[in-house]
Amino acid sequence: MQISKTVDITPLFKQAGIDVPSLSIIETPGMYPYKEKVEDNWAYYTAVGCKRLKEIFASEGKTIRNIGIIGICSGVEGIAIVQIFRSELRRLIVTDVDDEILEGTIKNIGRDSPSSLELIPLVGSFCEPIEEAGYHVDFVHGNIPNLPSTGKEDLTRGAEKGTFLPSSLYEGYEPPKKFVRWAMSAQFAYLQSAEKILKAGDSVITELGGRMPLSLVKELFDETGYELQEIIVGFKEQTEALIDFEGYHRLEQECDVTFEFYLFNESQKILKEHHSINPSHDMTGEQVKNWLAPYKISAGQALECYHQGIPVGHMVHLFRGIKK
Repeated sequence: MQISKTVDITPLFKQAGIDVPSLSIIETPGMYPYKEKVEDNWAYYTAVGCKRLKEIFASEGKTIRNIGIIGICSGVEGIAIVQIFRSELRRLIVTDVDDEILEGTIKNIGRDSPSSLELIPLVGSFCEPIEEAGYHVDFVHGNIPNLPSTGKEDLTRGAEKGTFLPSSLYEGYEPPKKFVRWAMSAQFAYLQSAEKILKAGDSVITELGGRMPLSLVKELFDETGYELQEIIVGFKEQTEALIDFEGYHRLEQECDVTFEFYLFNESQKILKEHHSINPSHDMTGEQVKNWLAPYKISAGQALECYHQGIPVGHMVHLFRGIKK
């Protein structure tokens, strides 16, 4: 029996500097779970990043009326985006691979949205359902699972669904081997699919846990037809730690790569010494990686730390791709 629960998400918005009344969602077991510690939630970085995006769009003279969100899950990201772009937003298209999840998500988002907002739920992978429905958007946002599923995961559960993706969903996009090795196949597919729903100058937004070389991220955007812009960089403790460490370590063994994790407590001390705000647009991903280099460990080492009760973290990036 699936049990739903009411979750207060107000602290996330307060910490992100978004003035809201009390906000809550109804969370079901199939939704990616909201975390009590604000910095453990990807939606927190979405909120801060989208505030920065709004400033950038304003400086460019862009009015944002149509937005797409890929893999909406519980809807916290959608609520944040509605709050941030509330004054100009006219249409929000949200997608997920699970139609039951979408039903609950629409209720979560709609509860605190203006009545004038057209809220459209679509079922499918990446930007495909938006293209099939004939829509274009000013920007599309995605926080895409990176790890290929093995078939052993329970993808009806929120944590697993937010971590793993069946490779059959992205294989048709024929991602280059270098992206496959670094668990970036789904990112390649997402960026490729976004091209179909954007016009020149429009934006695709992706959130990445920076476990791979940043030079490869630049290649990813170049090869899919976008100009890359780093919006914010942050640092968070790895949640769903065991399944993530096991998944990335499996790829390390199969693909002869070394993913980048960091000892959490030691990294936090370094970031405090640099007086960094988490997340921030005043520092770059390369800067932070250099600061944290002494505490970098592989996924295999992170797995060992997990079994010893030692917390491990990873970088957080929000990237913008501007369609050429």
